Formats: sequence, structure tokens, C-alpha cells
Amino acid sequence: YQPQINLISGQVVGVEALLRWRQEDGNFVPPDRFIPLAEASGMIVSLGDWVLRVSCLELVRLQALGLPELRMSVNVSQIQFRQPDYLTKLMAALKDTGINPKCLELEITESVAMEDPDFMLETLHKVRALGISIAIDDFGTGYSSLSHLRQLPIDRLKIDRAFVTELGQDVSGGHIASMVIELGQNLKLTVIAEGVEEEFQAQTLMRLGCHEAQGYLYAKPLTSEQLTEWLEKRGAL
Repeated sequence: YQPQINLISGQVVGVEALLRWRQEDGNFVPPDRFIPLAEASGMIVSLGDWVLRVSCLELVRLQALGLPELRMSVNVSQIQFRQPDYLTKLMAALKDTGINPKCLELEITESVAMEDPDFMLETLHKVRALGISIAIDDFGTGYSSLSHLRQLPIDRLKIDRAFVTELGQDVSGGHIASMVIELGQNLKLTVIAEGVEEEFQAQTLMRLGCHEAQGYLYAKPLTSEQLTEWLEKRGAL
């Protein structure tokens, strides 16, 4: 779980659930290696179901510790979205864990959002009808139709880490991060930057009007136990 921070207040507003594969020797299999295999094999469906359940239960635990407004962000692949029973499984997870749907956020990549516009528009509206919020991940890396983006029932844009890294460089034509932030403001969306590793990046993002951030500057992805310790040290609990 990687904490997400409000840039102005410095408060923890959410966590993103991230799947990691630790081998017996303690080393990790990189996500960019096993996630594509899981998608190609179809195993991403059962994996995704498990991640959703575990994440919802973790949210229940964190809220019981004294963070009732905390948001849990869970990544969803297009293969999961296309399962005929996906919404049924989503509703069952909400019911069985008892979480407030407003505290759950589903993340889809920009490319997934644009893959089948009509299907995604219909599905996302059904998700939003449950009270769940929606974030577009890795924004700026795909080829969005802005007119279609404006129609999507989304709540948050995530600036890809590549554009956060770019903030420390002299880039011709302006920084994409600043353009994404301005777009988000115009569409009345919350903007969160990922991959924030240095204080000057956080300060630059805040000055540009970015709302939230996550990255190694604040915390690496943490296990449930490590997250509790981190929150205690930060005074959030």
C-alpha cells in the first residue's frame, strides 16, 4: 500500500493497493513481468478479485484505527471490466466487507479508458452509480480524445511519473505535468501525481495547482504492518 498525500495539508488522504510477488528467497518478481503474463493467461481475473477483497478488508482495518475518511485505490484491468459478472463481484465485495463505496476508488489506465469508448462509458457510469470514484492512471501517456475524456464519469487524473521526473529538466514547449493539471482544473477533477521523489517536485506540483501526490518522497509501497507503523510515526493515527 502506497500512501497518497494532500499537497497543501500534508495529510494522508488515501492509499493505492499495489500487487507484489515475493519469492521464497526474498527477491521480488517485477510487476511489469508478471502482470502481462497474468493478463495473457486470464489469471488477472482471479488475481483482481482477490486484490479487491484484500484491499477492502485493509480499508476496514485502517478506518477502524481512526482514519474513517481514508480512500483505497485499486487498479482494474480491461479484462476484469469485460467480465460479465464484474459489477456483481464488485457489489458483493462492498456488501461483504461493509465499506463505504465513497471510500473506494478504481484506477484504470488512459489506454483502457479509450479502448472501447461506448462500453467503458456505460460500465463506468454503472460503477459511479454504486458511489465508487474513478481515476485515470498514467494520464498523458496515451492518445486520449479530449472530447471523450470530458464525457467519462471520472473523479481523478493521475500524472504519470515520467512527467513528474521531467519537472527538473528544461523541456521545450512546457511541461506536460502542468498541462495535465490545468486540464484537470478545467474539468473540475482532482489531480494526483505519482512518482514524486524529491521535495522540489512536490513544491513545483503544488505551485502548479496539483492536489495530491504519492511517491518515495513520502513512502515506498508498504505491507499492512509497515503502513500502520508509518502512519503512527507520521501522527496520522
